[in-house]
Amino acid sequence: MNIRPVLWLAALTECVPPFAIVSQIGQAAWPVRDKRRRRALQTVANSLCNVIAADRRYPNEVRRNHPEGGRLVLDILERRCTLNNARVDTIGIVDRLSSWFHNELYDARIPENGISSVRVDVEYTAAERTYLASGRVWEMHFSLRSEIGAAGESYVGITPACTAAIPYGIGAIVAW
Repeated sequence: MNIRPVLWLAALTECVPPFAIVSQIGQAAWPVRDKRRRRALQTVANSLCNVIAADRRYPNEVRRNHPEGGRLVLDILERRCTLNNARVDTIGIVDRLSSWFHNELYDARIPENGISSVRVDVEYTAAERTYLASGRVWEMHFSLRSEIGAAGESYVGITPACTAAIPYGIGAIVAW
């Protein structure tokens, strides 16, 4: 056995600090995990509005429960709804969003105890219209804004104005 490689390895271990110290220094110098967490939370905030806009059952649930229009606030963590600052019965999308949100946190490896609030504000106007081609229709024009509060930071997602039209007796038709 040649002694030269062993001496080189011994000289290297004297100069290089142990791996545990290097990893702690690197973690403080380059907070990659925190950056990835912030990026993931912003993506979830953006996607939250898109999930609501794409849900075909949502406008029909609003029509059946709160047909007059106003500002509907969905609190995803508490599973509550308020309409114009008055508490109302929870609609089904809150449970679906809560399940979706917890799956997204799990996929992004973000602990749930780090999230302080998840809200979606829905500003909408609703009216019943009669069209020549389709007959009587309930129309809902809405805009969405989601906000996730975590560790003193806020992540906001916004979608452009959407329109949902529900012909009576048929499911929702959504366009934006």
